[in-house]
Amino acid sequence: MTQSSDETASGARRVFAWIVVVVVVLAAALTGAWYYLANRLDIAVRAGIETAGGQGVGITCDNRAVFGYPFRLGLRCDALHVNAPAKDLRADGGELRTAAQIYQPNKVIAELDGPLIIDAPAAPPLDIRWRLAQASMTFWTEGLDHFALVLQEPVVALSEPAEGSRALVQSDHVEVHARRREGSLDLAVTDRGVRVLGPALETLPVFDASLDLTVDGAADWLSGRRIGTTPGEALAGRSGTLRSLRLALTGDGGGSAEVSGPFRFADDHTVSGQFDIVVTDPGAIAALVAEIAPQAAPIAGSIASGIAFAGKTENGRTTIRITVTDGQAMLGVIPLGALPPLR
Repeated sequence: MTQSSDETASGARRVFAWIVVVVVVLAAALTGAWYYLANRLDIAVRAGIETAGGQGVGITCDNRAVFGYPFRLGLRCDALHVNAPAKDLRADGGELRTAAQIYQPNKVIAELDGPLIIDAPAAPPLDIRWRLAQASMTFWTEGLDHFALVLQEPVVALSEPAEGSRALVQSDHVEVHARRREGSLDLAVTDRGVRVLGPALETLPVFDASLDLTVDGAADWLSGRRIGTTPGEALAGRSGTLRSLRLALTGDGGGSAEVSGPFRFADDHTVSGQFDIVVTDPGAIAALVAEIAPQAAPIAGSIASGIAFAGKTENGRTTIRITVTDGQAMLGVIPLGALPPLR
């Protein structure tokens, strides 16, 4: 009986010893793999910075470090700076943190601390701040496959004068999503609780805005191969589907407008397509459009007027269909005016 007990105890010790050996080997393998991948990440980042520098874009990552052992792999910068002298562009941000799980290295999560100071030729220097700025990126065989950005309570202000920046616009929550889908690009943007504080626009009501569309054949935009620097240049000659472009006042009894339909942009940036417009309180929406985009005020007013006699109303929502040909909008045979080319 005693001999049997000793044999059982000896067998248990051998099993435990083997478990310890396996754990040690796995830990050593994991450690070796992590440091190998960390070194590869650092080399890739250094190469990317050098490549950008060769293209005239200087990127500085202060006190760059790889972190996250043992189950995450991430990159940290105390501050991030981008300088493109040829384009007269400079951007300076706070601490950057990126990380991927070691078992899912193709999905990267990134956070950036504010403020972000942007100095570009098309606008005065801007000071952008937020409570949270987080992005996620998923990579696949063709490069970036999905991108998402979330901003909590962003505020855009003038960065000068230095003694007190002046807020221009702020909102409660911003989300941007972009993904590849069979060679096309799906894009969705929402901006909730928008308050415009800039000069002459302080009286604008608080509103929500959203956009959901597909651009045919534009999946490679996610890989940085977009043609042109402006939306008008990028969309020239392209077609797609606008699932929803919505503008809604958030106060009691606020109006809303939603546009949907197929579209195509000509080489001169003018749009053609058939669009369904669903509106509540068209007068209020037309006034808001006129304040935000004065160049679109005439056609917004014409649509608001045409809804009264040509629209179909149900549950307080009125729907009309307009046809746009090379920027010229028609309600049946009634001309509504010209939509300006997309800049």
